[in-house]
Amino acid sequence: MRIGLVLADLPQYSETFFKYKIKGLIAGGHEVIVFTSGNAGTKPITDYKVKYSLPVMKGNLVLQSLNFFNGILKTLIVSPSRVSKLVSLEKKEGRNFWEALKSVYLNSHIITEDLDRLHFGFATNALRKENIAETIGARMSVSFRGFDINVYPLKNPGCYKLLWKKIDKVHTISDYLHKKAVKIGLPESIPYSKITPAIDLTKFALKNDRGKFHDPVRIVTVGRLNWIKDYETAISSLAILRTDGIKFLYEIIGDGKELERIRFAVYQSGLDDCVKFLGKITHDEIVKRMEASDIYLQTSLQEGFCVSVLEAQAMGLMCIVSDADGLRENVVEGVTGFVAERRRAQSFAEKLIEIIRMSEPERIRIADVARMRVEDEFGIEKQNRLFNEFFLN
Repeated sequence: MRIGLVLADLPQYSETFFKYKIKGLIAGGHEVIVFTSGNAGTKPITDYKVKYSLPVMKGNLVLQSLNFFNGILKTLIVSPSRVSKLVSLEKKEGRNFWEALKSVYLNSHIITEDLDRLHFGFATNALRKENIAETIGARMSVSFRGFDINVYPLKNPGCYKLLWKKIDKVHTISDYLHKKAVKIGLPESIPYSKITPAIDLTKFALKNDRGKFHDPVRIVTVGRLNWIKDYETAISSLAILRTDGIKFLYEIIGDGKELERIRFAVYQSGLDDCVKFLGKITHDEIVKRMEASDIYLQTSLQEGFCVSVLEAQAMGLMCIVSDADGLRENVVEGVTGFVAERRRAQSFAEKLIEIIRMSEPERIRIADVARMRVEDEFGIEKQNRLFNEFFLN
């Protein structure tokens, strides 16, 4: 098949799920074209084609107008019938002529391609592109990954009303996200496939010293520094450990706009000497930091699934996650890790203390069960097979 994948940007260093997905489709014999408005400087994976959208219009109004009409004209010359069809479809949905022309501009990099399926990597990627698949005669599908279903519709009620009418299939990374989408309007009649994120098990080997804790205990979190990860609860729970006399070192891997706020929370809690911010590091460096850690902590308020938790389980770290959304499908409470109540520092502190006081053989048993489950359910081979089935059917 000839598959078009629409993304805001080319897959970044942390977005391994997109990289594995693209490589798996190519290995399955499909041709993949990535359509993006993002970073032209990011090096794409070999063997897939990238087409960039026309630039967002900024600056001088006269120059904006010239660029706009120049883009429309070039697209009209190459694909007059498709431009006409897209304008007609847009007007049927109540958009005026100028809004329809804007859609032509926004979709100019897609409208000339012949595709079997057009797939949107996030539901938000499909906004203002709902009619383009019908325009080019392709089937249309979308992925649900977290923010696009959990957060964006709260600020933009009804934003997916047209999208729900146009898609014929849905991919979700968790059952929770599909149920949430149904609550905000997705018809239950639209078929969906749950395909969770997967990891390359050869890169995340089970630790030989699993179950044996360092002194002080080493705790790690990997994730963007933003509000939804709720680092304040993580810090508050560790402050409780400090009060109980438990020594620890907490490493936070990642960057983001909330760095100053989180640093202040650390300072205010008196934990400057035992919390380290490592910033954005490579995937290989993340593996090394996990290998040197004992516990993985994820206090997110909402989470589609979380690949880092899978990686930690694969390596044999004791995992404590919040009861947010897909995390409850990621970790099996008391079997492959532990689930605490979100926003409640005391709940996380109790789980941390339970694990720290647990016997080494019991930790090893949990680590081994977690590894086996990751091998059975979350390997790249299984993900590739399921995605090939998803696009072929």
